[in-house]
Amino acid sequence: MTYQRNLPREALNGLILLSLTILLFTSCTAYRLRERPGKDIQQFEMVKIGGIKQAIKIRGDNSDNPVLVYLHGGPGFPLFPFEPQGESMLRLERQFTMVYWEQRGTGKSFARHIPRKSMNIEQFIEDTRQVVEYARQATGAEKVFLWGHSWGSNIGALFAARYPELLHAYISTGQSVSPFENERLAFEFVREKALEEGNRRALRHLASIDTTEAGYSLPNALRVRRWVYRYGGIVKEGSDRPYVDLVEIEQILSAPEYSITDRINLILFPYFSAEELWEDLKTLNLKEKAPRIEVPVYFFVGKYDIIVSALLAKEYFEMLEAPAGKKLVLFEHSAHRPFDEEREKFLEVMKQQVVMEVLEGRQEMTE
Repeated sequence: MTYQRNLPREALNGLILLSLTILLFTSCTAYRLRERPGKDIQQFEMVKIGGIKQAIKIRGDNSDNPVLVYLHGGPGFPLFPFEPQGESMLRLERQFTMVYWEQRGTGKSFARHIPRKSMNIEQFIEDTRQVVEYARQATGAEKVFLWGHSWGSNIGALFAARYPELLHAYISTGQSVSPFENERLAFEFVREKALEEGNRRALRHLASIDTTEAGYSLPNALRVRRWVYRYGGIVKEGSDRPYVDLVEIEQILSAPEYSITDRINLILFPYFSAEELWEDLKTLNLKEKAPRIEVPVYFFVGKYDIIVSALLAKEYFEMLEAPAGKKLVLFEHSAHRPFDEEREKFLEVMKQQVVMEVLEGRQEMTE
């Protein structure tokens, strides 16, 4: 599927020890310690969305800037310790008022009382609508830009197809299309690389996986992901870093947005969202569910993206009906995260080809 990163079972003992150490020595710092100077707008609230409290952060240099709502990946991978603290987002905050929402079941938006039946794609679309409405009310914006990344691009495309009147444009990175088909392509990618390399361990792992739709499980997908990462299909450069990165774990568990309870939940329920959404994901196909989007559409595609297939994203782009125009920008040196892997190009494209085209009408988009 589109689940990006996981904490493998064999790493949990070390993780628990590290987590307990962090919980003991890291205070539950109030969010105000993360406030950044020079921001015209910054707020962090727990908002009732779809019947449960969910965490939303709004931050930007100039409250007159257009609003960009970001739909993070996963499902269930924490947001606040990563993207909002990264250089790409901080620089985007000069152009946009950024809305960061930690989705139902994720991080601070997780609660043990969440109805499991609410963990479905339709509910996430409705949650997105309510988050967009909240962002409009909080900022005074009539419309917003919507950016979906990885898993978030499933919800983003479906939302854009259904509620174009709320959007200036739809933007995606790591555009997911058919998660089960994507899994098949990822499996084949790893198999081909392992055969070329003579990697017997990888081939043994693959041989244990049931690739039928009925038999393909979340543990199967997590096992394939480790090898996709090893072979450069998540990050084109730098895949020598450990797949389970203790620095990232420390970032998650020391994020001041999280209470001790939030951190304990992150340890105990790392797969909650992915497990609950698994069957929905296996049957989703945007070619059928979102064949037409009536606002301008921008696909930013990493050439080497395997974890969410660049090939499928291109196929979907070609067949997508977009009467207001569509553009696909290929990032030649990126895999899954072009906004980090080719940051300068990404930021320039966002400024020159999104803001200027959509809001200033400087150039006609072509379908």
